[in-house]
Amino acid sequence: MPTELSQQAEQYLASVVAGGLYPSKSAALEAAVAALRAKNEQISKVPDEHLELVEEAIASSRAGRSRAVTAADWESLRNSARDIASRNSPGSS
Repeated sequence: MPTELSQQAEQYLASVVAGGLYPSKSAALEAAVAALRAKNEQISKVPDEHLELVEEAIASSRAGRSRAVTAADWESLRNSARDIASRNSPGSS
């Protein structure tokens, strides 16, 4: 499979191969893909206790029962996030 990498990426791969970290460009790319997989597995998913609500919201949206998010909605969400963050900050107990 042909790959198109930036000149910087190509140079970096060449340097790690030349430095003996990997035996070939292919091996270095395989290691990079493995690292991406490991990183993406760590991305948090919707907690099981909230999954049903998320699925209901998706179904509702697909059925046309949704609306555009307004500036007031975003401000409300920002305020909620600030409130939660201040309650969870060290020394706020």
